[in-house]
Amino acid sequence: MFDVVAAAAAIAPRIRAAADTIEAERQLPDDIVEAMAKAKLFTLLAPAAYGGAEAEPTTAIRAIELISAADGSAGWRAQNGSFESALLGWLSPEAIAGMRALESRGARDFLVGGANLPQATAVDAVGGYVIDGRWDFVSGVMHSNWILGGFGILDGPGGARRVGADGEPLQRIAFIPHGDGEVLDTWNVMGMRGTGSNDFVVRDLFVPAERTMWYADPAPFPGPRYRRPYIGAWGWSLHGGNSLGMARGAIEDLSALAQTHDSKHSTSLLRNRPHVQRAIAEAEAIVRSARAFLFEAVEEAWIAANSDAPDAVRLNWEARLALMHSAHEALRAVQLLYDAAGTNAIFTAHRIERALRDLNVAKHHVAASKQHYESVGSILLGADNPATLPLDPAQ
Repeated sequence: MFDVVAAAAAIAPRIRAAADTIEAERQLPDDIVEAMAKAKLFTLLAPAAYGGAEAEPTTAIRAIELISAADGSAGWRAQNGSFESALLGWLSPEAIAGMRALESRGARDFLVGGANLPQATAVDAVGGYVIDGRWDFVSGVMHSNWILGGFGILDGPGGARRVGADGEPLQRIAFIPHGDGEVLDTWNVMGMRGTGSNDFVVRDLFVPAERTMWYADPAPFPGPRYRRPYIGAWGWSLHGGNSLGMARGAIEDLSALAQTHDSKHSTSLLRNRPHVQRAIAEAEAIVRSARAFLFEAVEEAWIAANSDAPDAVRLNWEARLALMHSAHEALRAVQLLYDAAGTNAIFTAHRIERALRDLNVAKHHVAASKQHYESVGSILLGADNPATLPLDPAQ
């Protein structure tokens, strides 16, 4: 089996060296994309039969941590792309063969970006759907060859949203060749600048039904890897790895800074200052504690899901709690490091300052929503009406 952790460790120094370029260009450079794709860092969870790494979740988290310590945006793109490409696991081998034959953007490998929420609409067509709409937050759209787009289904042109037997609006997710839509340059943000999360638009585009999926569909692979509700825990656990990796990188950066720098009001090196010593120790404790919770929860959920244990769904939600917790704890740790570094870290060229901005953006992803506390709490307490998480159709 391909060793994605070793591959991530090998490429991390190269990504770190390119971090300023990634930030300035608001996307990953082509050579970095090519190297990461070769290392399967955009397909960590995708089926091996379709060219992915098909790594176990905790292994994938370790790979994401290493990339994220080098650059937060690169780590984000790896975790996001790996979740998006995992949805290939719902497509048939015949559909995959057809997609490969298209060689979207001249590449047979799957570099997937996308937005799963149903921001577009579609009407039925013979053999598929005609889709019209615009998606935002499409991370990696500039270098992806396939774009995921969620869509709701209308009862004919201009009609109402169709609903299923459960009364909920029907929706699906389409795999769209990059060249079949238009990229709009909208990504001007305070953090995660290098993710290139621009908008993507299609107009009256026909997509074959075989290139669409929904989480409730049966997947052609056995086990819980490509099955609702577990895919949410596996995919989003990588978000926790991204946050913790950035925090780990910031700890290393303050440690290096403390060996050579003082402050405006003292000639004593930072390493000899009690408040700096306290900050780095506290940050270390925060990050390692959150990481231990994440790995324990994800591993327990993985084992339970693979054995169809009666508590598998509860453990799945606890894994989601752990990844949300890790995102906020990583931010708390980096805030301590930023404060300890003083004026050394206020410049935009400094890596701790960048990590602070990146984590402040990352925390706004639904994976890090603090509503997880309510959702998991209602399950732990056996509430009459367990809470669910808005904007999460994979639950």
